[in-house]
Amino acid sequence: MKKTIAILVLSILFVSCEKEIDLDLKESDELFVVEGIVHDNLGDNFVLVSKTRAYNNNGAIEHVSDAVVRITDDAGGSFDLTEVDTIPGYYTNSNLMGIAGRTYSLNVKVSGETITASSKMNPRIEIDSLSYEEQPNFEDGETEYGIICHFTDPINVENYYRMKAFLDDEQLDGYVYWGDDAFDGKATGLPVFEAFYNVDDTARIQLLSVDEPNFRYFVGVSLSQGGEVPGNPESNLSGENAVGYFGAYAKSEEIIIIEE
Repeated sequence: MKKTIAILVLSILFVSCEKEIDLDLKESDELFVVEGIVHDNLGDNFVLVSKTRAYNNNGAIEHVSDAVVRITDDAGGSFDLTEVDTIPGYYTNSNLMGIAGRTYSLNVKVSGETITASSKMNPRIEIDSLSYEEQPNFEDGETEYGIICHFTDPINVENYYRMKAFLDDEQLDGYVYWGDDAFDGKATGLPVFEAFYNVDDTARIQLLSVDEPNFRYFVGVSLSQGGEVPGNPESNLSGENAVGYFGAYAKSEEIIIIEE
């Protein structure tokens, strides 16, 4: 269903993550990069371990095998993650499923280093519906469509959100991060910036409930990549030579097919 709505004007920050993240590294820096996510779905979790090389080695990224990766929760659950044979540095556990309200802790042992982090999984916020509207494309004059995600924010609860956009199974450069200060307890519709679709495309949108440390991390990534602030983004990882993030996210997902 196509709708034309008035969009609440917010200070919304968007970044392209789970792709290449630019970090402010000195020439001698060699850091472990950890990216970890636990969702409230079976089999939908991972920890990716890689290593940055010094810039005098072209800043190459090296995927790190043979790490010992474990995720625990505050209810006594413990899950050892194993490396996928065909994807070096990618660790997962098919039995791990996040539960809202629990706090998840990450422990990575690699090359004599111990990297830890924790994240609380906030309740899932369901997508009420998706709609779309025409977006002008000044480069080629073709009509494109932007997605609007409609949902209702719980009243008197501090919430932070992350949004991802997919074309079929391909993740697009359309990420939005925001807190609920401007729409606490209200039904709202917010656009997915930077994600555009054509007629007959199937748009898949994920609305993730994130905790404040993860929200602050991705805002920092956005500002760092935009050149507005120096240095590396604030991270919830603990480790002398580690950067990245670990998050426990409850996920709502919907699809919509674009019609002319």
